Amino acid sequence: MNIPAKLCLASFSAAILFQTALPAFAAERTLPDPVGYGKQFWEDLKELPKKPGAWSSGQWYLAGGVAAATTVSLFYDEKIRSYNERHRSETWKNISLAETRFGDYRYQVPIISGFYLGGLAFNSPTMRKIAADSAEASVIAAFIINPAICFMTGRALPNKHEEPSKFLPFRRHRFSFPSGHTAAAFALASAVDIDLRNTFGYWQTPLLYGMAASVGQSRIYDDKHYLSEVILGGAIGWSIGTWIASKDRGTAQHSLTLLPYPNGAQLAYRF
Repeated sequence: MNIPAKLCLASFSAAILFQTALPAFAAERTLPDPVGYGKQFWEDLKELPKKPGAWSSGQWYLAGGVAAATTVSLFYDEKIRSYNERHRSETWKNISLAETRFGDYRYQVPIISGFYLGGLAFNSPTMRKIAADSAEASVIAAFIINPAICFMTGRALPNKHEEPSKFLPFRRHRFSFPSGHTAAAFALASAVDIDLRNTFGYWQTPLLYGMAASVGQSRIYDDKHYLSEVILGGAIGWSIGTWIASKDRGTAQHSLTLLPYPNGAQLAYRF
């Protein structure tokens, strides 16, 4: 099947999915207009620096675990890079190229735009919330937090062939630590997942996080980032996406949820 045919089939399948899921996406109240979204984004941005002070003990343990995993992986960054260099193939390079685009504008813009346009077409505040949350989470994680940490750490990309242990803080053009693509991918995946859980349960969770993880794998395989950078980038994206999507944006409280059940599935309606 050629590419145009695949695109047509994907568009047709998406249309059927939207039509089928429309009753489950119904909501009683509307979300802010574009100006309201801007104000909402600004309020979230002002809240961001205060968040660690409000973390629970469990969240601090989780942050500590991420820090520990990132630190330990620093000792294996070069070994993993060397392994990939010895086993790189043209086939896997092409697969990796397709995977990495879930973490950049080539896939993220169409996905987010699709949810937004679907929300307008079907008058669904829930779908518009998914679009708004995904866009905001990706921007904050990949374009605000990630560049700030990159500037403070000053690590060069692996393909610059410097020592992995070399960090030169506050230097320009040293933007490897952490991975921005991975942060964007996990921000999008976690925001969409949280917003869909009230409707579909956890059916979409493995797919979304599998796609996000594939971005991290591709960045390592393509010699764009080290493992430690992917771990930290993924954690940043996940935490921001989860935080943003968990906010009450005024959508309805009723939902139709498809839940796994022994020997089948069950529907649960919340109102």
